[in-house]
Amino acid sequence: MNRYDFAVYIGRFQPFHDGHLACLTQALDHASKLIVLVGSINRPRNIRDPFSYAERREMIEAAIPLGLRDRVIISGVSDRLYNLPQWVTAVQAAVDGIVGAAAGGDASVILVGHRKDQTSDYLDLFPQWDLCPVEEISILSATQIRDALLGLPEADLAKTLGGQPIPNGVKTLLGDWIASHADAWRALRTEWDFIRRYRSQFEGLRYPPIFQTVDAVVIQAGHILLVERGAHPGRGLLALPGGFLNADERIEDAVIRELREETGIKVPEPVLRGSIRARARYDDPMRSLRGRTITDAFLFDLRPGPLPKIKGGSDARRAHWTSLAEFQSLEAQMFEDHFHIVQDLLGRI
Repeated sequence: MNRYDFAVYIGRFQPFHDGHLACLTQALDHASKLIVLVGSINRPRNIRDPFSYAERREMIEAAIPLGLRDRVIISGVSDRLYNLPQWVTAVQAAVDGIVGAAAGGDASVILVGHRKDQTSDYLDLFPQWDLCPVEEISILSATQIRDALLGLPEADLAKTLGGQPIPNGVKTLLGDWIASHADAWRALRTEWDFIRRYRSQFEGLRYPPIFQTVDAVVIQAGHILLVERGAHPGRGLLALPGGFLNADERIEDAVIRELREETGIKVPEPVLRGSIRARARYDDPMRSLRGRTITDAFLFDLRPGPLPKIKGGSDARRAHWTSLAEFQSLEAQMFEDHFHIVQDLLGRI
């Protein structure tokens, strides 16, 4: 007889592999039912997050042995990069909602997982649930699987996919997905190759470089200024105006320069400087595919009035004003952590 009513297993599953399946089956040795919470459900498609929530949900369902499927409940949760309490609250709410609907309020819950690296620190955030560290089945890494699939010529894909430590049902889904999303898959492979070549410049260095960038959050009359990226990584995604700090400039000077270069905003420089209402540093170690990148973001709150004229330039295909109401629905189209930067900075005023 299982000791717990519910087990909770949290992961990104990009893609779902044999190690995930082993953890899932171990969890069901401890609990009658398992809640699988899929993370990062609103991320744009990129080489770290190539598959949508719906696609990953289908993978998990295809991997679960037939006799266990009615014991597994799958749900999702969005990232909250710079507001950990919000993410914890979202996880708690998802679990409480599922447990309440299935068993009422009186049910025992256990959190399962294994400590791999700093990404496993979330296991300490839920003291109301017992923690069961499951046995680490292997050193399987979803990153290595993604690299194997994205880094080889398409002609070798079927053979490579067949040799990966992935459940058979997931292999079938991946093969079908790649065949039916050829353009999206080629775009991912192009981005993967760009990142590989970009990072290869720094191989062999004793200390990998840490990059410094700047980003501008420009608000006026209930609108926010966004650009569409014209280059990898993130080509075609929406982003904040910004870029790399030059060696000979101050950070505030850099954000003014990048803002004017990428948007051509028709606002005098003294007015822009006088409109800065907040500034914060964002340093999530995984925030950029290019490598360790820290950004300083500035909130420019322009006085109410007609929206200034803009025109995309530099690395931006185009620039445009978007209502703050519409912006709230754009998380899946935003580059890197820019959606979360905006949410954090706006919360500061």
